[in-house]
Amino acid sequence: MNPSVYSRYRTAFVEALAQALGVPASEIDSQIKPADPAHGDLSFPTFPLAKAQKKAPPAIAASLAQSVKVPGLEVVAAGPYVNAKFAQMPFTAEVIDAARSQGTRYGGSDVGAGKTVVMDYSSPNIAKPIAFHHIRSTMIGHSVANLHRALGYRVEGINYLGDWGKQFGLVAVGFQEYGDPAHRKDMAHLVEVYVKANKRAEAEPAFDDRARDFFRRMEAGESDALALWKEFRETSVRDFERIYSRLGIKFEHIEGESFYQGKMEPVIEEIARAPGVKESQGATIVDLPYAENEPPVLLKKNDGSTLYATRDLAAAIDRHERFRFEKSLYVVATDQALHFRQLFRVLKAMGREWSERMVHINFGRVHGMSTRKGNVVLLNDVLDEAKARAMEKVQQNIQEGAIQTDNPEALAEQIGLGAIVFGDLKNRRATDYTFDWDDVLNLTGHTGPYLQYAHARTCNILRRGGGAPASYDASLLTLPEEQAVLRVIAKLPVVVQEAAEQAEPSFVARWLLDLAAEFSRYYTLGNQDRSKRVLVEGNEPLKAARLALTDATRAALAAGLGLLGIAAPENM
Repeated sequence: MNPSVYSRYRTAFVEALAQALGVPASEIDSQIKPADPAHGDLSFPTFPLAKAQKKAPPAIAASLAQSVKVPGLEVVAAGPYVNAKFAQMPFTAEVIDAARSQGTRYGGSDVGAGKTVVMDYSSPNIAKPIAFHHIRSTMIGHSVANLHRALGYRVEGINYLGDWGKQFGLVAVGFQEYGDPAHRKDMAHLVEVYVKANKRAEAEPAFDDRARDFFRRMEAGESDALALWKEFRETSVRDFERIYSRLGIKFEHIEGESFYQGKMEPVIEEIARAPGVKESQGATIVDLPYAENEPPVLLKKNDGSTLYATRDLAAAIDRHERFRFEKSLYVVATDQALHFRQLFRVLKAMGREWSERMVHINFGRVHGMSTRKGNVVLLNDVLDEAKARAMEKVQQNIQEGAIQTDNPEALAEQIGLGAIVFGDLKNRRATDYTFDWDDVLNLTGHTGPYLQYAHARTCNILRRGGGAPASYDASLLTLPEEQAVLRVIAKLPVVVQEAAEQAEPSFVARWLLDLAAEFSRYYTLGNQDRSKRVLVEGNEPLKAARLALTDATRAALAAGLGLLGIAAPENM
């Protein structure tokens, strides 16, 4: 895939400045910033050159602007800055053609070709339902995976289930006490059993000991314990996959902590050689220097059973051996920051240099979640309510003639899911946010439904205009508002690159909001001036050009929504 229009012009500007100054392009690249829109598109500050050249920055800028010539760019001085503005042509045609020809692939590149990214995300515990808070790991992970795929990386997405440990012992002994054999394959029933067992274990140490003992039997490989574990695990996975399918998510691998059962002793033996192990109160810990009050890295408890740190170390080594990854990303809440710092530290102390390519993609919490049923944590219940609330709006708009659709239920599902997903991803991932039903479902706010409506509106304009034109004259798109829309479209490839590098889907979310706002500003010009309408009357060449811009906007919106895992309805 060729470099994006924006990147190509930016690179040409960097190289021309570097040549004029007689320095490597790498010295210039980091100094190029977006310009004030009133003065151009790209800006280079000359302050750092003042001392060496013994001239005032404005004088340096004026001299540079005269010597730098780049086809397709208008280079001018503005005080101490050298600014470059994309010339209307061929920039206009290049952006429109790129978006229209690439469609939902627009924004991507091949910078990651031949490289593999391993992603660990979602990762619920078995015998428990997927709670609403799992939306963060699940959708941030899904979007970051999409961003890397768009850049040509091979993505190995792993749903690393919490399917091993004492909590499963609680489900097993709980089922012996409270389970109904007729509903043993019913996820809701398993949840009821777990809740009762967990409550009893907190109040009754002997019951908690029974759960621990069951887990020890699992680790010892007892067939009856493992058979029950396998049955309950399959029940959980079936329930999980129903929700993932609804969200449009498919993992390359569904694995779990159990995957590493029987594979941890070699890891512990390797750690014993370097950096070393020692005993603490009967438990085996990694022999590292620890900060004051820092809990040690436990490999084995005093009863000999392993912990998730041990399994995570085995998993990290296994993943590198299987995939030879360029990056290994863990999309896990900020609460687990210490665990990952220690995990990476132990691997480095073991001499695993590739541990420096492992990254904890942390995220904050969601506050204020409630539904009409009251306080609810189940993700599926939240998705159901989102669909129900969206259906009310869809039916109301159908009655008012504002929406035409053959399948109101499917549209309500798309809008409801889009509201929940965008409501999460528009926030910087490391920050907490407060969930609000009225906010996420607002058709005019910074929401998923607003963006879906923006996409549907472009589709409607194209239908009313007779479809997207096969040919058009890009030089006719001279309005400042048309050029503003083009500049936002042009930036998507840059945004995708930055969003992937920083694992920050909110960059794409903000770009989508910018594009929807700029196109809305442009489209509504026709309310005051008929000559500025997209479907302008009496001027077919101008109408074709504006329809081409509308089509490029449609393609770019669909591409951006797709990166976030959000549907792009054609009718709303």
